[in-house]
Amino acid sequence: MELLTKNLMQFVNEIFDSIVEDVVKIIEIPTVNPPGINYVECSKLIASIMKKVGFKVKLFEVSRNMHNYEGDTRVNVVGEYAFGNGKVGLHFHTHYDVVPTGSGWSLDPFRPIIRDDKLYGRGSCDMKSALIASLYIPLIVKNVADKLGLELNGRVTVSATPDEETGGALGAGYIVDNNLIVSDYTVMPEPTALKYVWYAHKGCIWLKVTIVGRQIHATLSHRGINAFEKVCLLVNELLKLREKVESRVSCYPAYPEDGNRANMVIGGLSKSGDSVNTVPGVAWFTIDRRILPEEDVNNARAEILNVIEGFKARNKDVRVRVEETLAIKPASIDVNHELIKFIDHAVKEVTGFAVKPVLCPGFLNIRYFIGRGQPAVAWGPGELDYAHAPDENIKLDDLKTWTIASSLILIRLLERKNLQ
Repeated sequence: MELLTKNLMQFVNEIFDSIVEDVVKIIEIPTVNPPGINYVECSKLIASIMKKVGFKVKLFEVSRNMHNYEGDTRVNVVGEYAFGNGKVGLHFHTHYDVVPTGSGWSLDPFRPIIRDDKLYGRGSCDMKSALIASLYIPLIVKNVADKLGLELNGRVTVSATPDEETGGALGAGYIVDNNLIVSDYTVMPEPTALKYVWYAHKGCIWLKVTIVGRQIHATLSHRGINAFEKVCLLVNELLKLREKVESRVSCYPAYPEDGNRANMVIGGLSKSGDSVNTVPGVAWFTIDRRILPEEDVNNARAEILNVIEGFKARNKDVRVRVEETLAIKPASIDVNHELIKFIDHAVKEVTGFAVKPVLCPGFLNIRYFIGRGQPAVAWGPGELDYAHAPDENIKLDDLKTWTIASSLILIRLLERKNLQ
């Protein structure tokens, strides 16, 4: 093992307790999204840690006058740390919102505890632990570079954003649209078990389908038109399409390994009627269609709408409305991109194993950066099985390994920039 890596390991071990203490603090702030709460408090904590480490910090509030949203004020935190006079080199993009807790927890989701070298709490895996660790990377790099006499030239930026769990438009989308980040490379520390690099992700369409029948008292049901029953008929037709959709398999390997199929979820959200003794006059349900890189978003949408149009033609006694709430194209960078090689070399040096570039079965904020020509991947500590799950947790050893490897990536990048 190189002297540089040994020194990185030593310094990370020395400060790791401080990193964990700050992770505990940020998990204790329940930034649950939807609807998006406690964002201002969390952004202030992140900014304070950035300033403590030595970042130049800016906070960008998203105006409610220009964007209508529920919950707390959307705040994007951007920190910049310079080594020498070089231009931007590496950007760590993170998000501080977390999904609702749900049921099945054996502990308080927002009172994090450490048990068997694992840190438990909502957001520990996705992705508050890596968010905090990324804030310490410039401090780690500076300490080791000074000790070893390394001359580094370049910059590292960290963005901490809201709303990733609901699409990221006012987080990553906002900072990209307003040119708040310009970087050679972006790394987003999503939970990829360290061994995988998400360089590509699926696209997605979300639809809300509403059927309007005729509401009436249950005793006179023969005079009404039951919207729920009509929904059931339409769903049965859509299930036939789902079989066709889910037979498609991408040529991209994926993490998790079974995540390279097209898929369609019907009824993630649904509602019908307001009382047991009334024929429901309105019923609705959602469709979540995940789209492979080899597929086309427009074609995927058309497949669904064709089924609905056929249903409408055969059921003229009801009205059918379709609302599209989200549409995201698949995104990727070249599998041989040098950013992936930087990550692979660092992980090999620290752990001995190679990383595997794979497809993400969901969609990622990296699409915003890729769309503007800024290469981006997702790679981080934590296992996807624990993200969004009850008793969410992360192995502290994995968090430490990611911090060391990420620091090594930054040093190698800034050394190379210095030579150019």
